[in-house]
Amino acid sequence: MVSIAELMITCMAREIADGDMVLQGLYSPMPMIACLLAKNFHAPNMVYFNTADTIDPEPDFVPFSTAGPKLEERAVAYIPLSDVFDLAQRKKIDLIFLGAAQIDRYGNTNLSVIGDYKKPKVRLPGGAATAHLCAIIPTIIWIPNHNRRVFVEKLDFITGQGYLKGGQERKIKGLDGGPKKVITNLCVLNFDEETKKMRIESIHPGVELKEVIENTGFDLIIPENLKVTKLPTERELKFIEKIDPHKVRNIEFTKR
Repeated sequence: MVSIAELMITCMAREIADGDMVLQGLYSPMPMIACLLAKNFHAPNMVYFNTADTIDPEPDFVPFSTAGPKLEERAVAYIPLSDVFDLAQRKKIDLIFLGAAQIDRYGNTNLSVIGDYKKPKVRLPGGAATAHLCAIIPTIIWIPNHNRRVFVEKLDFITGQGYLKGGQERKIKGLDGGPKKVITNLCVLNFDEETKKMRIESIHPGVELKEVIENTGFDLIIPENLKVTKLPTERELKFIEKIDPHKVRNIEFTKR
């Protein structure tokens, strides 16, 4: 039986190409495992940066904190996060993983506030370097709880720049990168090449199209030939279990 965490991790790992320089940020348990999965399978020449300030670690198992000392084990080098941001500015980082409390049809994200900015209902952790990185680097967004509170028609605040209002606006404003995929517990989404509106790429096994539509607060582009997300292989599942014996991958699905 494949868990949704294992499926999402595998989907994220597939977005990493061999030779990519990839950044995984704070509180990113599934991207952390996805980077290690890609490195050990189809992308041995990727370069993995993390918030433990190391490059290409080889931990025996992943820690609960994505900045934990375990992520220093057998690393090839130490690098301050400020230097990683400098690499990003010089277009040397190929991919980042970022989360979102809200996301709209164009891949703009909110990690700042829910409600009015001056008197918010909820004050979120904030975007850290999200606004800077989303402007210049291709992004994979992961969302463990696909629902209408997250997938909204209009954001309460834009923390990370997606395709702004769609079309060529991002390019006109001189922004590089942009969101490549959105990976959720229900499906994988990408963006239409012309309009930049969110489009279903594949639906996870056992999920109905109706469920995706009902849990999204805006209209999605639905292709004629709807694909089913490919499951991880037995080897990939065994690696995930080995590198994550404490089930860190399930943290984001814990009910509060």
